[in-house]
Amino acid sequence: MSGETLAFACRCGSLRGEITDVSPAAYTNILCHCADCRSAYTHLGLADPEKVGILQTTQDRIKITEGGEALQVFRLSGRGALRWYASCCDTPLFYTPLKARAVHVGVNTDRLDTPDALTPPMSEAYIPTADGKTRHKGVGRMVTRMVTRMAAKNLNGEWRDTPFFDDSGAPALPPQVLTREERAAALMGVRKGA
Repeated sequence: MSGETLAFACRCGSLRGEITDVSPAAYTNILCHCADCRSAYTHLGLADPEKVGILQTTQDRIKITEGGEALQVFRLSGRGALRWYASCCDTPLFYTPLKARAVHVGVNTDRLDTPDALTPPMSEAYIPTADGKTRHKGVGRMVTRMVTRMAAKNLNGEWRDTPFFDDSGAPALPPQVLTREERAAALMGVRKGA
């Protein structure tokens, strides 16, 4: 898929965009079972997806083409990542680290117009086990690819090209931090052992 573009949209279609210059080297397709990724859905009133498909890439590849005024952000806790969503229909879309120079973005693959165009998932995180613990598959490769992309974007200055942060490196919008009650309610919607 060298140089191709993948389109994405919120559930109602008001917020739309594209991921540009997509090639297998430019992203990592993963599955995540963690409570944070899943409770981002339940906080927004959606069913627990049990696992979240995520396309990991760099923020400079994300272009919002319509409905950008609906983009909002929250954090599950004071230490949590930034969870970006479309407020028009409460659709979770992306997560980013707290710092612009980290350049990483996770795009929820259920928002892609053509998720089947992606390579198969390379990594799977927080897989529940029968003893109540979790295990991971392919995390080393995922982290290596993420760090390599991050280093390249910091060296060439492309970390500044982002819809998520302003020129000072602060989030483009002030994130809402969930209260303990809101966080607990979101976690209540996450099925145990799923």
